[in-house]
Amino acid sequence: MKMLLTIDRDACAGAGTCMAMNPALFQVEDGTGVVLQTVLDGEEAIQAAIDVAECCPTEAVLVAPEES
Repeated sequence: MKMLLTIDRDACAGAGTCMAMNPALFQVEDGTGVVLQTVLDGEEAIQAAIDVAECCPTEAVLVAPEES
C-alpha cells in the first residue's frame, strides 16, 4: 500500500517538530514545513510519517491513502 504525505500549509505554524522527528521526510522553509517525499511506500516509512503526524502541534501533517 502507498500513502501520500502532505502538509496543510495554512495550518502549519513552522514549529519544526516534523523536521526534528524525521529530517529525511521534512524540512522547514520560510517558516513552513515542507514534505521531501510525498509518496510513501513501505511500512517503516509510513509508520514514521504517522508518528510525526500524531505529534504535529497544529495537526498540519497529513497521511492518507494514495488514490488509484
